[in-house]
Amino acid sequence: MRLFKKGMGIMLAASMLASLCACGNSSGSQTTESAVQKESTESAGGDVSSEQVTLDLFINHTWWPLQSWSGTVPEYITGQTGVNLNVTVAADAQQLPLMISSGELPDLIYTDNTGNMISLLSDPDLCWSWEDLMAESNTDFTFDESRAKINRTNDGKFYTIRNNYSTPEELEEYDAALVGVMLPTVRKSVYEELGSPEIKTTEDFYNLLKTVKEKYPDLIPCMFNTNWTGAGQTSCQFLTDFGLVNSNFSYDENKDEVSYYIFQDGRLDYYKFMNKLYREGLMIAENYAFNNEDESYQYAYNLQCFAYIKGSNAKELNQECATLGTDQDWMDLYTALNYDDSFKIYDSNIGWSGLFVSKNCKAPEAAARLLAYLFSDEGMRTAFWGIEGDMWNWSEDNKYPVFCDEYTDNDWQEKNGLTEWGLLSGTWATERLSYYNPDDEFADQLLTLSNQAKEKTVSCPAVGLVIPEADSEEQNIKSKLDTMVTNEEMKIYLAESEEACEAAYYDMLDLARQQGADELNTWANKAYQEAKAAMEN
Repeated sequence: MRLFKKGMGIMLAASMLASLCACGNSSGSQTTESAVQKESTESAGGDVSSEQVTLDLFINHTWWPLQSWSGTVPEYITGQTGVNLNVTVAADAQQLPLMISSGELPDLIYTDNTGNMISLLSDPDLCWSWEDLMAESNTDFTFDESRAKINRTNDGKFYTIRNNYSTPEELEEYDAALVGVMLPTVRKSVYEELGSPEIKTTEDFYNLLKTVKEKYPDLIPCMFNTNWTGAGQTSCQFLTDFGLVNSNFSYDENKDEVSYYIFQDGRLDYYKFMNKLYREGLMIAENYAFNNEDESYQYAYNLQCFAYIKGSNAKELNQECATLGTDQDWMDLYTALNYDDSFKIYDSNIGWSGLFVSKNCKAPEAAARLLAYLFSDEGMRTAFWGIEGDMWNWSEDNKYPVFCDEYTDNDWQEKNGLTEWGLLSGTWATERLSYYNPDDEFADQLLTLSNQAKEKTVSCPAVGLVIPEADSEEQNIKSKLDTMVTNEEMKIYLAESEEACEAAYYDMLDLARQQGADELNTWANKAYQEAKAAMEN
């Protein structure tokens, strides 16, 4: 049986199958009442009062699929902590800013940093620092310092711990916590008719597209997912293949410096590659003009193109083709392009969204118990994977979770309250472990690619902390640069010659400097060194 995970598992989730087995009691709905009501574990900070406390939780993500704290897993967590949640999901992006400006914050808030929300809420007048909260509530729990220090503010305290962050050491500890490598997706029948040539570099891939153009003139050799074009987003896969980042600030590990990303060494090589695809008719100019990704997807669903570049996308395409009655003819090429040369991943991840406890919280002690449980190993796994022994068990070597058969059903997951609540606290490794399945057809290739990616990963979380303050001069400069790049990149991609492509790139750099890029880079390096020093203390 195949597992289709929901949630924000970015990149590799689309190409992977989740683990399967028959483990424990196969129906989450049959979890015993005594299990749900048992007292809190020591990791959650002591005994739980027999009287439940209901706290209001505001989710600042309009797409959040679970509208209530219900189902077997939330009930189990309530039994462990004595905390029930009244959930409100944001209707739009203005609700939380209005709450902040009015001072009418709910007990708990979960948000990412869009609009500098994390920065704004990390304020002692608005929210509890977690050290103060634990001390005030006499909750004996210590948060992982490797995660806490990334979230500390100028006052030395932390007001949240973002989910989706793991140290390199944690990823190494769990070999099956797979690191995503973006893979080219191609038409299987055509690829095999061409003799299944070995593809190891972007030059190999370019030559494959040229052969397709020559031998299959009715096929568009290459189509890009529309969401990955423009504004620094043109094919995250090829950016990684050239060792580049796709936004914000890039890191030069040799100089230990950062710069606005378009100045990163090697970026011109990437632009020349993309421009060559356009100039030689291996992609179509309209690809840059589509209004949404559905327009690009139609070429794949109708089998009008040979390659579809989104990254590890074969399973998704074949599912839709089956629905539409077209051939399921897509396959991923399991290779890290340019691995022996320029392939590199700069991991500046500091996490994604964080949970805040407002100073309006009606029951701070209850909030402290909830945090202590969710950030314990048991609580983190329960919230993300489900109840151990009922919904999953460890593999024989204790290296990855093995899920029960029902886990393959999205309706069952939603009914039981999985897996979004795990995003309140889970690490990147916790999320990645849930995607590994040793019985998958491509398990060996995926593990090899993951290990290769880990070897070529530069961990630089301090770079992720280089974030201009809202309404600051640095933020204004960066906003202008982001808008400028959206327009100027099109001139690079669609240049009529390699010389014109190169000239357009240097024109963009000159324009960036005119708009304050040098001043922004000076500020960014100072902010980076300060963040790095704070993390090393």
